[in-house]
Amino acid sequence: MFKTLIAAILKQAFTKGIGKVWENKDMLSLYWKTLFGRYKKERIRFSISYLFRIKIPGTNSYLLVLNRRIQNQLQPVGGAYKRYGDDKLFESLEFAPDTRRNGIGIDGISDGDLRFTVPGRNVIKIIKWFEEGREREISGEREFKEELIDQDILDKDAFASIKYRHIRRVSKNLRYSEFHQCYEVLIYDILELLPDQKQKDFLTNLSKIPFDLKNKYAIAECEDIEQLRLVKNGHQAAKIGEHTKLIINQNF
Repeated sequence: MFKTLIAAILKQAFTKGIGKVWENKDMLSLYWKTLFGRYKKERIRFSISYLFRIKIPGTNSYLLVLNRRIQNQLQPVGGAYKRYGDDKLFESLEFAPDTRRNGIGIDGISDGDLRFTVPGRNVIKIIKWFEEGREREISGEREFKEELIDQDILDKDAFASIKYRHIRRVSKNLRYSEFHQCYEVLIYDILELLPDQKQKDFLTNLSKIPFDLKNKYAIAECEDIEQLRLVKNGHQAAKIGEHTKLIINQNF
């Protein structure tokens, strides 16, 4: 009977398309823990985002921006995907939006972000929905514009049109967050900017501007990201968010 149950789980999970991208041992473990294990009734927080790798041409340095909520913390350009359409599906999955107690809260900017909680029994359904790309944002242009163009960090004419590629998808399943006081599923899409020559020249010139956090950005070397701190003149000038390691192909 146990073998029959496992076979049924595998068939249901992988024939419905989940295994297409998530085909690894963690997926089966997550399936078991959330549908049959201790997390079935526990509320699990989701945060589903994209991050841009923006490399300064000819260097091992990267463009980072200031986090608008965490003081003096640098991180990659990017943010949570948005969901569109009506709330019928999410209501049926018993979702609850982020709150300041178990998340970052909702304001005019974060409304619709893919940051929310659902009962553990619905975790797999959320992942399947995300994979299908229905009623949600699927591109990275919005945050690129909001964090770089609208902040006058990049020239709006030179970067009016951008090209980028999807590098990889990283997930952290049922990680306990001390900050949010709950278990989380974190999903990150890593995107890489593919600048044309005009854009390369602009990024090179940008990297030569003297460092000043008032500019809302910084150029960080690979070693800075590894150490999660930006050091200038022998002193720590800013923290670097741990998820920034994902843009240099490291995990956290």
